[in-house]
Amino acid sequence: MSHGTDVGDPEFRYWMGDDGGGDFGGGDFGGGDDFGGGDDGGDQGDDDQDQDDDQDPDQDDQGNDDQDDDQGDEDDQGDPDGQEADAAGGADGGDDGDGGGDNDGDNDGDDDVNDEFSNPDDLVPLDDDTALSAGDFPNATEADFQEDDGSWTPDDYQQSAQNLFGDHEYFGDTMTQQRIDQGYQPFTDPGFMQGFEQVAPGSSQTIQLFEGPHGLVAYGFLTMAMMEFLRMRYMGIDFSNVDVSVPQRGEPVEPKPLPPAFDSVQPADAVDLRKFCTPIGDQGQTLRCSAFAWTHATEMVTNIKTGSAPRLSPTYTMLEFQRLQGDAKDYRYAYSGGDGTASGTEPGEVLAERGTCRQDLWPDSSQTPVTSERVLASDADRHHLDATPHPIAIDDVRKVLSAGCPVHVSMNTGETFSDVGRDGLFNAAEAPSGQHGRHAMLIVGYTGNYYIVKNSWGEDWGDKGYCYIPKNVLAESEPDLIAVLVKKDESTA
Repeated sequence: MSHGTDVGDPEFRYWMGDDGGGDFGGGDFGGGDDFGGGDDGGDQGDDDQDQDDDQDPDQDDQGNDDQDDDQGDEDDQGDPDGQEADAAGGADGGDDGDGGGDNDGDNDGDDDVNDEFSNPDDLVPLDDDTALSAGDFPNATEADFQEDDGSWTPDDYQQSAQNLFGDHEYFGDTMTQQRIDQGYQPFTDPGFMQGFEQVAPGSSQTIQLFEGPHGLVAYGFLTMAMMEFLRMRYMGIDFSNVDVSVPQRGEPVEPKPLPPAFDSVQPADAVDLRKFCTPIGDQGQTLRCSAFAWTHATEMVTNIKTGSAPRLSPTYTMLEFQRLQGDAKDYRYAYSGGDGTASGTEPGEVLAERGTCRQDLWPDSSQTPVTSERVLASDADRHHLDATPHPIAIDDVRKVLSAGCPVHVSMNTGETFSDVGRDGLFNAAEAPSGQHGRHAMLIVGYTGNYYIVKNSWGEDWGDKGYCYIPKNVLAESEPDLIAVLVKKDESTA
């Protein structure tokens, strides 16, 4: 795993097209004329040298067109229009996470979204497969579908979970039980875990050790910094199965009222948009969680509107986010996720403006793309987020989902997050503390007061990659909720 700090791509440039922009960092997206502030590393072998040779736009223009063609003639269609344009909302390269250009004292952005979503007939209608009623849950009661107004107790949530999910094959499961079923044995040594706490405070709450055939294996999640401390101190432990959370970046997002079209939406008892979701991704031990969530949202919206969607590249998405934030370095740094993604609507607006390339051009597990920057940019221009990011309050999530719109969520994580079992359910009695970093995912439905959430930690996590977060737990996790507002067009009518 690389964190992108000691490996450079000195020839990397951001190709902006024939109409200007210069090297990476041109326009309003960077902090200077050159990419990344100079050479921070050497070559990584023959394959990387070939990649470096193909990352210079001058080299592309002087003889690498054949390589572009080898990647597929349909991808290299010339210079995409608008590569030098600012992202929607006015990206300033900062980390304030203010959600675009709407916090400058005027209401221009609010007026735009209100005009765009002024008519309820413009919203995406749900079918019987996605909008469900209480009758679809034979063990549930009417009370299970009454939205929690803050009066529900942990016992209420536990009973509702039993009614709604009790027939799940693994109901009541934990990550610990899952590993036992896989042949591991818990390693319980209080003194050992006290050592963990001394090296990385809080780590013993979210990491569990198991004895496997080849020694001790760690499961759970940590911040990247904590994992590096533990990896250096305990070199005999296998940390390859540990997931990572990200530090807080940017200020919390201030929710805004929903546009007028949503006023008349009557939330269904349950909404399940998973039939529009592409397969679960796996971000590995990187800080690309928000890039995965936004990329999955882009795929999902395309699927809603057209009936199919290509798999897109979260790593190219992460590179675009870093360009927006002004902290991009090189391809490997994009793969690592760098310092994570700032809060707000701007990441979604960048995808709406610039798009992202297909996954086969930059696979999820690859630190470098398989083709040139020119081809990546040209392909990205074909795959935009056809939706409008909009910050909302937690009480508006049901309405948004009932209108066929997913919701990007960034939330604090806690101890129960590390022990989610194969039923995907959180322990409603515990509110995440925020001590262990944050994580971004995509809300794609709800059942009663449990939100259906798509994660990016692989299919072995939770309910085949999904989890179910109680409203009270989400509310106490200081969530940033960005609705991905989808407008009906002819293909979705």
